[in-house]
Amino acid sequence: MRLLPKKSVWIVAALSMLLTGCGEAQASPPPHYKVWSVSQDSWQSRTFVGPQGGIVITMASWCKYCAWEAKWQEPKLLTWGRAHHVDVTLVDISPRGGIGVAGPQNNPNIGKDGSGQYLGTSIQGIKALGHVLQRYSAIYHEPPRQFTIDPTDRTPFAKKTQRLPTIFILNAHGKIVYTFSGITTASRIESQAAAS
Repeated sequence: MRLLPKKSVWIVAALSMLLTGCGEAQASPPPHYKVWSVSQDSWQSRTFVGPQGGIVITMASWCKYCAWEAKWQEPKLLTWGRAHHVDVTLVDISPRGGIGVAGPQNNPNIGKDGSGQYLGTSIQGIKALGHVLQRYSAIYHEPPRQFTIDPTDRTPFAKKTQRLPTIFILNAHGKIVYTFSGITTASRIESQAAAS
């Protein structure tokens, strides 16, 4: 019987494990991010994903385009997310108060940015923004539990936002797999999330 050199044995073993799946790396759990929960009025650790992934919408309470999304698109998106086990979260990334006014469904440009003071990123400012978002959720009929705050850019979603709102599609492992910049219809978001 002919023996293989030690190096050859290791190479054969490694190839065998890869081909049979024994050497596959386990999928890592989704990352957790520290954000302010509006409904809990406290810092919380969130993954932003459900069993089938997640949708994160970065927004600002004062933004008219975010208000348009809140009035015309997000109610459909929240219903779809619940039915498909996809977590939908709104993350306010602006440390300024004020509530935007949504334009009509056929023209988001007619809306109006809300005016409000700069609240800052101190705990008092974040709490104040949380109260603004409580009012926002009542105006636009969205549950406060959907809202979180990240005014200090702790999450990659805040860091990657260049235009409000920005919509991030996440897979079940929390990886960003698609991004929409600016207002986007619920049907486009849903079809992209279903395909991801």
